[in-house]
Amino acid sequence: MRRFTQILILLVIGILLLPLFLPKQLNAEVEKEFDSPPGIIFEEFNNLKEFSEWDPWSSSDSLTTQEFFAPYRGMGAGYKWKSIDSEAEITINKSDINKTIIYALNGLNLGENAEMKVNFQSSTPNKTKVKWSIITEEIGYFSRYYSYFTSKKLTEKLQLGLSKLEANLKSSALTPEQAISLAPGMIKTEIFEGQKLITVMNETSLEKEEMETASEESFGLIYSYLVDFLKISPTKIGSPVTYFEYVDLAAKKAKFYSGFPISESVKLGEGMELMALPATETLVCIHKGNHTTIQESISKMKDFAKKNNLKLENSHWEVFQNDPKSTPKPEELLTKIYIPIKK
Repeated sequence: MRRFTQILILLVIGILLLPLFLPKQLNAEVEKEFDSPPGIIFEEFNNLKEFSEWDPWSSSDSLTTQEFFAPYRGMGAGYKWKSIDSEAEITINKSDINKTIIYALNGLNLGENAEMKVNFQSSTPNKTKVKWSIITEEIGYFSRYYSYFTSKKLTEKLQLGLSKLEANLKSSALTPEQAISLAPGMIKTEIFEGQKLITVMNETSLEKEEMETASEESFGLIYSYLVDFLKISPTKIGSPVTYFEYVDLAAKKAKFYSGFPISESVKLGEGMELMALPATETLVCIHKGNHTTIQESISKMKDFAKKNNLKLENSHWEVFQNDPKSTPKPEELLTKIYIPIKK
């Protein structure tokens, strides 16, 4: 009996002293490297509507109720959810583009003043390492038992979230903010928001020289009309766009419209017409190199669409990302290609 009492006393002392050796805060941290530019990964955390598509707490439960607080992205954005096994609210307190995001976290049984933090590091333009952590305020002495086991579960949740993000990146369309970070050669789906163009229509053979001459003449005519005649500031004119209604390989003919995006209404000059590119989901790629080899990128996009069961429209459009006249080396030219996806 005496030995039992001694063991019991030692056990009680152990229970009382053990919290001294346990963490004073609940702290969970995971990291993962993604094969995507920082701007694309950053927006998955910075845009809370995108975040809700893959986060490890609410995205898997079809009965989850969600509420977003304006703005939906960047500093001040808020997101609140309630699912079967979790309830929480996050608010972005700091958003340092492509570097750090800090959230105030309330819920998940972590108290009212937990902090969630995401750091982004890039060793190459197309790779991003994410370090994602959650830390709470100092917790009570005996509550440290709870924190020990909860930290492990929370770490597993964060790891699950990064795995779901990786899967989501393969199928989700880029937002306009993410599209800015698209690297040459990458093929992704993108939500195109629609655009109004002032254009000149051309019908030519498929001879590259004839097509380029027609486009250059159209660009020159429209730009001169807008800037010199209508006195519109060049800053209000977007990058040159060529919209291909069709390219008929059998007949060796093409019909396309060359022009510029413009935000304000203008009186059209002779031979000009307005064109509206509708908002739609598109397959996109930035072609790097001479425009004469752009068909190679288009072929890769079609192969990508076939492998991913995407049906494409026959039309497409091309947008210059840099000025051919001020880019001395043809291999440095950048042209973004958009191909609408059939619904």
